[in-house]
Amino acid sequence: MEFNVTILKRADLEIEEAYLYYESIQNGLGEKFITEYENHLNTLYNIPFFEQKYNVIRILPLKKFPYSIHFTVDEINKIVNIQAVICNYQNPVVTRIKI
Repeated sequence: MEFNVTILKRADLEIEEAYLYYESIQNGLGEKFITEYENHLNTLYNIPFFEQKYNVIRILPLKKFPYSIHFTVDEINKIVNIQAVICNYQNPVVTRIKI
């Protein structure tokens, strides 16, 4: 049973931001992040029934990076909607931009 996976624009931007952050730390580290994310994404095509965290939102944490994929599952239409890719250690006070 294969599911279709859609990724919201917000999640795409979060993935790009994480990639750029890890590349700024070490050349090639962003690529490793993308590879791990894509491996987890491939899992969602076949087995999307991971921990249900917030009402209908499910979470699949990455293993090597402190990020989690937040998604919903439409079992009837076999669609996984990725809502966000969130850093588990992000401190909103520290990351706030000061003007």
